[in-house]
Amino acid sequence: MSTATLRQRQAEQVRDAVLDAVITELETRAVDDISMGEVAAAAGISLRTLYRYFPDRAALLQAAGERLYETLGIPYEITTPSQIATSFLDAAQRLARRPSLTRALVQTTAGRTARSATRGRRVTAIESALAPITSALDPGHGQEAVAVIAHLCSAASWVGITDESRLDDEAAQRAVAWAIEALITTLEREQRAARTRVPKA
Repeated sequence: MSTATLRQRQAEQVRDAVLDAVITELETRAVDDISMGEVAAAAGISLRTLYRYFPDRAALLQAAGERLYETLGIPYEITTPSQIATSFLDAAQRLARRPSLTRALVQTTAGRTARSATRGRRVTAIESALAPITSALDPGHGQEAVAVIAHLCSAASWVGITDESRLDDEAAQRAVAWAIEALITTLEREQRAARTRVPKA
């Protein structure tokens, strides 16, 4: 094995240890502020070494969010409107296996920063999947519809419903999936009506 390959493997191990330490901090303490020093100590490295891997706290948290979603197997690919609710349920069920961590991702400043990069990718995929429907609608109405569906297709939606109602996580997830499907059905009906409308002379 070459020295370069060995160094790469060691670097990957250090990086994974750091990111796992961040995820553990979020899951066990649900903290708003995660100290770079605490993370370095938990990962068994110096603060200087930590900064070589991650230039600032935001980069560290976002990388931890990406690692978490990768280890949970949460998919980003959504290519058609019919896949949105299914993708939401899949992601929600995977996150629900770690309820404390999921709530930290939604309810703490550090958690929201951690999920910001992955959240952005999912929102972009949802916008692209809805484009064939919304392109035929009034632009303002289409934007509003995409914003609502993208919000529903998130951990924040079902966690909020669970915490504010008597529904458990699974029931809240089903309710959100139903709402997503109902909105998409309405948009598809509006799209058909817009296409059949005869333009005025």
